Amino acid sequence: MSDACCDPELSPLFSKKQAAEEHPVRPAWWRDLALLPSLISGIALALGYGLQWSGFDTAGLLFQSVALLAGASTFVPGTLRRLIRGRMGVGLLMTIAAVGAVTLGHVGEAAALAFLFSLAETLEDRAMDRAKEGLRSLLSLIPETARVSRLYGEETLPVAQLRELDIMVVGAGERIATDGVVVEGSSSLDTSAVTGESIPVSVSPGESVAAGSVNGSGILKVEVSADGRDNSLTQIVALVEQAHAHKGERARLADRIARPLVPTVLIAAVLIALFGISIGDPATWIERALVVLVAASPCALA
Repeated sequence: MSDACCDPELSPLFSKKQAAEEHPVRPAWWRDLALLPSLISGIALALGYGLQWSGFDTAGLLFQSVALLAGASTFVPGTLRRLIRGRMGVGLLMTIAAVGAVTLGHVGEAAALAFLFSLAETLEDRAMDRAKEGLRSLLSLIPETARVSRLYGEETLPVAQLRELDIMVVGAGERIATDGVVVEGSSSLDTSAVTGESIPVSVSPGESVAAGSVNGSGILKVEVSADGRDNSLTQIVALVEQAHAHKGERARLADRIARPLVPTVLIAAVLIALFGISIGDPATWIERALVVLVAASPCALA
């Protein structure tokens, strides 16, 4: 399956604008072009089997070939690129199994394999993108600028330039740019986007406020307690990134098993095929070797 890792653009040190430009929000599934190859593969596969069952073998074979090509296009190029770099993954097992099935004349089975694997790849990518979008949505709660009280009046600064002990001025309906302590004014804060609490929280001088909260009707002066790049929201994002980067014990065990899995399975499949050739029944034993390739490709270990 595709590699899952945390990208640097999700780091709190990157701007929200940069993250949005480099990784735009993925559209709904019915408008997602990344799903198109799998969709074409599935439809062509169904039509191919339907035509074959109706007696139109040639037309059915044509649609199955289309299904195979569409499905394979989602993982074969990446598999070949990784193989050139000396990395073997589950995609290699699927590619060899599909090629072997076609060689034995089982185009429909190869197409079904390509469709199912391409669909799994695409759904995994969507799940990872949704997780990244969730992190970016947290950062989007932080405004780009904040008003800071100075001796000569108010100054508008980028949030990244806020420093501890600065005094932010937060008007009615504005989001709080970073964590701080109220030093002047009273109001109610909508913290639902940050904490999930739907009831507004009343704040007064001496009470702490969190980045991303929405000020109610009053005007607040807030002493900054965390600079714009190291507040509660950016810390949440950093913790999630660390959780993704540092896998748990079970995940590390799966990685240790998966690393030698592919070459071991390939060797086993070759030995099975050679055994079949040696006893004079290559077709049957090559099919069994292909079954081993497919059966040894659990997504949980990929």
